[in-house]
Amino acid sequence: MLPMNLPSNVSIESLYDLTNKNSYRTLYLSIIFQALLDVSKPEKKEESSEIKIQRDQANAWFFSSIGVTCEDFETVCYYAGVEPVKIRIFAYETIKSGDIENVRKRFNSFI
Repeated sequence: MLPMNLPSNVSIESLYDLTNKNSYRTLYLSIIFQALLDVSKPEKKEESSEIKIQRDQANAWFFSSIGVTCEDFETVCYYAGVEPVKIRIFAYETIKSGDIENVRKRFNSFI
């Protein structure tokens, strides 16, 4: 299982090692990381409506508790080998951290 508190010095190579060199698991982890980037993107006055939609969709994907969106999230987590509850907590803490810039830099270095 992928640890929830990844150290800041994790490289792309070590992240790959955490996935046990399983390309499918890497793919599903990448989906989660991209959604974390989308949900944590800071709001700007002049941002496009597409960015707002992506942020809202990522937020719904992480935090829906019923329906197809919830099922999709749980399926992706299953194939990524991570627990949905832990990912939701991590996403919530990421959004509320107040240090979005550094968190996003760390995510970008993983993908």
